[in-house]
Amino acid sequence: MDKYKNKDGTSLSYTGNDVQTKLVKEVVGKAIKILSTFNMHDKVSRAWAIHKCKEFLKVNFDIED
Repeated sequence: MDKYKNKDGTSLSYTGNDVQTKLVKEVVGKAIKILSTFNMHDKVSRAWAIHKCKEFLKVNFDIED
């Protein structure tokens, strides 16, 4: 998969070891874990995981609908 780039061709680079970089990586890792915990054979479980992950990211990145 290719890295996401915005319309100006800029992509994220989180290669540092500072507190902010570590925290962002931790939050994204938690979101990935939330998406990895559902039962793929259960539509309700899948919907719950997607909803939970979306809400988690919205809260942690201050994103409003």
